[in-house]
Amino acid sequence: MKRKLLKQIANEWQSNVWLGIELLIVGVVIWYIADAIYTNATIYCEPRGFDTEHCYLLGFDVLSDKSPDYKPYENNEQQNADLVTLVERLEARPEIEAVGLGQNAFPYNGSNSGTALIIDTLTSSGYCVRRYVTPGFLKVFKYTGTRGETPEQLAEILEKEPDAFFVSDNLYRRKGIEHMDGYIGRNFYNGANRDSIRLAGVLNVVRYSDFSPEAFSFSMVRGFGKGEYIYCQELVVRVKENMDHDFADNIMKDSWKNLHVGNYYISSVRSFADIRDNFQRSSYNEIRNKIVGVVFLLLNIFLGLLGTFWYRTQQRVNEIAIRKVNGATDSNIFRRMIGEGELILIMVLPLTIVVDYFLTHFELNTYYDGYFSLGRFIICVLISWGLMAAMIALGIAIPAYRAMKLQPAQALSEE
Repeated sequence: MKRKLLKQIANEWQSNVWLGIELLIVGVVIWYIADAIYTNATIYCEPRGFDTEHCYLLGFDVLSDKSPDYKPYENNEQQNADLVTLVERLEARPEIEAVGLGQNAFPYNGSNSGTALIIDTLTSSGYCVRRYVTPGFLKVFKYTGTRGETPEQLAEILEKEPDAFFVSDNLYRRKGIEHMDGYIGRNFYNGANRDSIRLAGVLNVVRYSDFSPEAFSFSMVRGFGKGEYIYCQELVVRVKENMDHDFADNIMKDSWKNLHVGNYYISSVRSFADIRDNFQRSSYNEIRNKIVGVVFLLLNIFLGLLGTFWYRTQQRVNEIAIRKVNGATDSNIFRRMIGEGELILIMVLPLTIVVDYFLTHFELNTYYDGYFSLGRFIICVLISWGLMAAMIALGIAIPAYRAMKLQPAQALSEE
């Protein structure tokens, strides 16, 4: 049957050449779409390096000197002691699992600080986010280490040595250093403070957001001791599972009772679910618009292929009738017609792959830790081939099914 199909395709080479060109163009377009969708989906599904489930950002403020409850602080130590007490009261609440403070540190935060970490001849790649935090911060967002360290173990390390720091495992990956474990215990030059700090551990990469690839997420974490709490402007908590019902209301009810310490009080409570949605709203809208555009484009491609193969099949109504008169069954005719379309697609596929490869070579596709990787390329080729095969099968099946319903005598008399 394949030999007969090849002979038939060769006999009709003029029309099949134009069909092949159409399939080539369509195949390249669908591959480009598949590559973009695959890249965005892969980035979104990468490990984030943190967990914001059941986490909240508590706004804390200091009373102004015009408030009747205001008591002036004699020194920073007295002010810091009140903030330490506030944190301890939050930690004592039964529904709270962990409490942390930070400076430009929490996830989905557009306010950042950066630094350059230098050792030997190596300088940190890209923009390295600098996060100053208390040990509890690591437990709130469940940071983990590359050597299997739990958030609790990392917090313990930072508590014992607050002047040390952690760094993401990909800090020098662009310089050919795949992992940072070999640098643990060594001193780095910290460009932000112009001092020397010791690397105490390596973190699994903490991404900037759900749509920021791991390859572009570089960060370091340095500790704040209890005597430095006043330099933090972010207060975050993790609530125990199944205990965050009405958590915000309960905190605000206690803001002037148990949680009013000296001049400090809790002024607001925001869920990280809301913070995440607000921070990424533009990205969500962009992805939504892309999906709508892709669906519209694929629908037009499908209708184009459907029309092409519908017309080709309608032109063969008399051929179908003759085959039926000569004893061919509906299933035999059906398989032959779909087989012809799929065989033309297979013949065009190698040329499509060559064009797709050149698109990656000239970096005209979507960037994701490079423009080409064999696995990604193969997956996208298979996706595009599968979609086109399905479109061709459907485009042939519908008119072929209708044509086979005609009686041979009727079809031949009309001819």
